[in-house]
Amino acid sequence: MKKFLEDIEDNICALILLGMTLLTCINVFARYVFLSSMPFVEELTPMGLVILSLVGATVAAKRGAHLGLTVLTDIMPKKYQKACILFGHALGVIFGLIVFIFGIDTAKVEYVLGFLTSGMQWPEWLFGVTIPVGGFFLIVRYAQLFVRELKK
Repeated sequence: MKKFLEDIEDNICALILLGMTLLTCINVFARYVFLSSMPFVEELTPMGLVILSLVGATVAAKRGAHLGLTVLTDIMPKKYQKACILFGHALGVIFGLIVFIFGIDTAKVEYVLGFLTSGMQWPEWLFGVTIPVGGFFLIVRYAQLFVRELKK
């Protein structure tokens, strides 16, 4: 169970990417063979891309795979390097918090106003609620990285 929770972002990304790939392949097949596409696929795949982007950012943070420019930090003393790393993780937490708060506000507005998707006529907030979930994952992962770096 611990391994699953440690890799939950990886598993979410894999499932969403698999689903998007299958839906898109089926839609392409339907378009060329049956001369008719499935409109719900054109709503689900962009939302999958949004979720994939947010959760993928947490995977990159966990692995230390975000791009960084180390020209200045490489010539700094070690204690200043650590301060820069901590500052970067703190900014990651703040960014996740902003995404979380604004995502909740957006989903709330979509719910209150009763927005529906154009093709499937599903409530927009079902999609909008994925934004604060992604923000939450960012907050948790960057907070873990901050504490881990602090303990070094």
